[in-house]
This record gives sequence, structure tokens and C-alpha cells, in this order.
Amino acid sequence: MTRKRQRTLLIVGGLLASIALGVVLVVVFRNPLLNSALVRREISAVLREELGRKVDLSGAMRIDEWPWVELNVGRGSIDNPAGFKGPPLAQWDLIEMRFHYSTAYEEEPLLYGVVIHGLKIDLRIDAAGRDNFSDLGSRDPTPPSVPLNVPRVEIRDAEVRFTDERESTAPKFVARSITLQTGKVERGVGPVEGQRWRISDIDLRAKPLDLDTVVLRVPLLSVDASVPAARIPAATVSLGPIRLRLSDLAVSMPEGKPSQAAGRFALDPVPLAALIEAAGQQPPFARNSPWFRLRGLSGSLSQTEQGLLVDDLRVGIDDVRLTGSISVGRKIRFSLQGKRLDLDRYIEALADNSSTAPTGGFPGKTLLGLPLEGTVRLDSAVSGGLRMREITLEVTDRSR
Repeated sequence: MTRKRQRTLLIVGGLLASIALGVVLVVVFRNPLLNSALVRREISAVLREELGRKVDLSGAMRIDEWPWVELNVGRGSIDNPAGFKGPPLAQWDLIEMRFHYSTAYEEEPLLYGVVIHGLKIDLRIDAAGRDNFSDLGSRDPTPPSVPLNVPRVEIRDAEVRFTDERESTAPKFVARSITLQTGKVERGVGPVEGQRWRISDIDLRAKPLDLDTVVLRVPLLSVDASVPAARIPAATVSLGPIRLRLSDLAVSMPEGKPSQAAGRFALDPVPLAALIEAAGQQPPFARNSPWFRLRGLSGSLSQTEQGLLVDDLRVGIDDVRLTGSISVGRKIRFSLQGKRLDLDRYIEALADNSSTAPTGGFPGKTLLGLPLEGTVRLDSAVSGGLRMREITLEVTDRSR
């Protein structure tokens, strides 16, 4: 993952949190006088202070009291930087929150949670290379003096778009039907703990175009905003029958220094056909074939200035076991070692499916179009009674 993409994801997450928690901060912690016009001005002022942008709260606002104070903030938006053309950076239909009246004047009131409906985030880079998101953030260096403890945050029916007008006016990425649910959202006070956030029980669901719904579950996320850095002890990503497990993830993006990331991953057993279809291709073999089964895929991940390194890689396809490493930078370099390969079973499986093979051809053609360089070494291979020993397959970059 590139530093720009990491920063973009961090900005999306920061926007979601700022919109939800900015309402809590202003209504609960800054002004307990629940007058609609006053609250509207206070919310706009705090969000502008937190984000460095003009915030429009033109929609209807309703406040109900006793015993739970309920605040509904109608349609609103966060503007682009001055002079930046296009739709607003963020828009929403409704924000709901509740806290108990008896604790309204206390430092840590009893909160029920925050719900945001119809959130739309439009990240853009214009033709001149200027973007509408990189300057977001508070300009106030004063550390927070009041702790934050929100029992839950929920976002319903959200949409995220990313457009780079240097390449095209059409979005490069669109995810719709996004829902987010969290457990506790906590932040301390002071110059150290005031920069540390803990978010528990994250459940994020999104539907990128032409894909099934992607589900991300994170039991605990810890963020140190002073670096910034994040740690995730464990997480799972699901896409249809595909399940990826992540562990011991750590990401840091210090100002003026290369970003770094490290962790481990493991992919649950799954038919290779499902992986090929998730990549937008049709498998060249029958889905009911007894072969082409991924039995395991695991390794360690590390992101450095040079690119992404996958080390301690272990791959199991049917009874074939491969080990090695892959690095992804300007080129994709790999080194894999395996023992025995029975070619006949795969040749027969491909031949049996030849009459119904997709007109687009074998997906390996797409792979060969990538900047690949590396070797695959096998102890032996068998085909038609012919046994071959100590085989080396070498791939040279053909994308130039």
C-alpha cells in the first residue's frame, strides 16, 4: 500500500470520526444550553476548528429533552478548500445522538451513542494536482482537557468516491452501501493520552463496484495521533467465500519520514476459482474440479520506502507446497521453492474445460503482462511418465 493511499484511508477514517464525535464534543462538553440556534453555531464552529473547513448545517435540527436529551442534526456538508471546484468533500442526511439529562453538566456525561445517515465522502485531485483532503486537521495545538467515552458510533448507507482528474473525470474508486458499527470510542486527556484513541468492536461493510460486499472486523484499534500510528492485534477481511486473517498489524506515518507497516496474514482454504473471479476473471477450469484448491496461504508483511515485502511465504495448492518471498515495488520480484508437481492432473483439468473456456483466455496472460521477475524452483515434476528433476522456471519482465 502506497503512502498516499495510506494517508487517504487515514483521512477517510478521520472524517468519519470527526463528524460523529464533533457533535458530541460541542453539545456535551462545550455548551449544555440546548438552544437550537446556539447548538447549530457551536457545532459549525467546533467542526471548522477541528477540520479547518467551513461546515454548512442548513438542515433541520430538533432537540428533545428528558430524561434523554436527543439531538437530530439534519442535512449538512463540509466544504472543499477555497477555490477548489466540485461537490463538497463530505455530506450527510442526518446525525442522531443521545445523552442523559441528569449528567449533562458533568465532565463525563452518560452517552448513548452517535448515528450518521447517508454520509457521502468525495475525495478528489484536480487537473492541477491539488486535492481537497490533505490539509484537513485541527490547527489548535492545545491538548484536550476532557476525556471522551462514546459507547457506540454507527454510520448507515455511506458512500466513498475517489477521483483523480489528472487521469480521468470518472471516479477511480467507488464504494457504496457502507455501514460502520463500533463499540466504545475512547480518548484520554493531556498532551500524551489526549492523542491516544481506542476503538473496539469495529464492523465495516462496503460494496465496491462489481464486487461482493467486503466485511472488515476489528476487535480493537489503537491510534496515536501524535505520530500518527495505529496498532491492530487482529482483524478479518471477508469477500464472499474468501476470508483473510490479519494479526499484529502496526502502521506508522511520521511527518517527513517514510511510512512503515508490519504484520502477518493468513488466507483460509478456498477454491482458486473464487480468487480468480474476485479478480474479475473467469477460471479456465471447471468450478467442480477436484484440483485447483488453495489449502493455505500465509506470511509476514512489511511496508518500507522501497515497497511491500511478503516474507516467510507459505502456499499450499492441492498437495503442492511452496515457500519463499515476494517484493512489490516498481517490479514484482519473487523467489519460490517447492518439491513435487504432478502436471498431468492440471493439464487434464484444463483440457476437460476447453470447450467452455472463457473467450478472454487464461488469466495467466494478465499476470504475464505485469512487471514480474523471479524464479520458481521445484525438486521434481511428473508428466506422461516423464520425471524431471531440479527444475528452475525463470520469469523476466515483459511489460517494458
